[in-house]
This record gives sequence, structure tokens and C-alpha cells, in this order.
Amino acid sequence: MDTDHFHDSYEIYYLLSGERHYYIHNRIYALQAGDLVFINKNQLHRTTSRNRSRHERILVNFDDLFLKPAADIVPDLAEMFQGESFLLRPNAHEQGGITDLFQAMLQEQREEALWSRPYLQTLLLQLLIRLDRIRKAKPAVVIPEQSEAQHRVYGIIEYMDAHYGDRLTLGGIAEHFFISSTYLCRTFKQTTGFTVIEYLNYVRIRETKALLRTTDWRMTRIARETGFDSIAHFGRVFKGITGRSPLQYRKQNRG
Repeated sequence: MDTDHFHDSYEIYYLLSGERHYYIHNRIYALQAGDLVFINKNQLHRTTSRNRSRHERILVNFDDLFLKPAADIVPDLAEMFQGESFLLRPNAHEQGGITDLFQAMLQEQREEALWSRPYLQTLLLQLLIRLDRIRKAKPAVVIPEQSEAQHRVYGIIEYMDAHYGDRLTLGGIAEHFFISSTYLCRTFKQTTGFTVIEYLNYVRIRETKALLRTTDWRMTRIARETGFDSIAHFGRVFKGITGRSPLQYRKQNRG
């Protein structure tokens, strides 16, 4: 969670104990024990400490190939993966059933017994059905944090999401919002867990990955369209975040 802030797989984050702040889909949520977050593919996310107390969580990552048997059995289940990510706050009874399924998955993964993969897929199907039932039975949504500083950061995030292709600078962003660069850096980091430049690079690489998968554009054009000042800088940032060069990523993700 400290380095892999967006990826091509789905993720379920379940907070067993403690408290965390969770940045997801341009908002900050105050998580408490028992909360569960579903993160869609390529959704930028990060957790940070709320009170520096210890916490325990379970993460489950899976891709479309692993999900396919479940989606074939329950076609409507795929709807819960469309659009934005979501946060659930199950009651105590619901938490017990969810925890049991997570523990069964962890045990199966550790033992690696015969037919382990299909057995894990059946457990995932049970988990997703249970979560979908809980989600549809809870019309009230968990409200994101809304302090004055957080509200200002939300506006800065939306600005960078809309203008990532421009040659943005710390000074330019601060000037646009009539604040100092020092205040911008401090407040943004405290709110999201990302530095301004770190966040901007993640957004640019997320958009770059989509262009590499869906277009035949040359690397120079992709770098220019996503706001990088040079092809060398583009390559360094892309490899630093994804672990691969842009060309390697394109070869691995084109049909």
C-alpha cells in the first residue's frame, strides 16, 4: 500500500482494527474497524494514519481472468465493478460473516491444497455476493471528510485532474488558488498522503497507460499529451511507477 497506489487489478481493503484515513476517488474518508473499501482498476488510492495507532487490515487483489468464473455464474455481479469505487460500513453481524470468508481465503492461500484456485474463486464469489447484498441494503453512503482544508484540496485535485496535460508547476498551481507554495505542499500532503508532484505523476501515468493500451501514438506524442517536458523524463517516471518501460507495457497490454 505504500508504493502500489493504482494497478490493473481490483482490490478489496478490509480494516480489521484501528483507524485510517483513506484517499480514494478524489475524497478522504475516515475509516473505522469493520469498514470495507472496494477499489476499481486503475483507481488512485492511499491510506494514511489517523491517530498513529496500530491497525490491521486484509487486502484482496484479483484481475478479470480470476473473476471470470464468478461473472459467468452471476452476470449482474459485474455491475458492482463499474463506475466509482465504494465504501461499505457493515454492522457487527455482517462483519462476522465477512471476516469468516476472508479468513477462509487466507487459509486456502497459505495451504495451497489441491484445486486451490477454483476453491478461492468460489470463496471470492461468496464474498462478492455478500458485499453486493450489503451495499444494496444500505441506501445511506459514508460521507467523506469535509474540513475547510480538505475542501480546498478537493478543488486542487479536480484542477490537476483536468489540467494534467499542461505544464503545471507548484508555483503555478499555488498562484491559481491564491495560496503560497509552502501551504499548498503542506496541506496537500497532510490531506491525501501524496506530495503534489507525486499525485500529478500518478495521474499522468494512469492516463498514459490508457493511451498505450488504446492508441498507436508514438511515445513522443503520448509524453506531450500527458504533460511531460521530455521523453526521457516521461520514461523515468513511467518505469519508476510501473516497473516497466512504456514500450514494455504496450507490448504486454495490446491484444
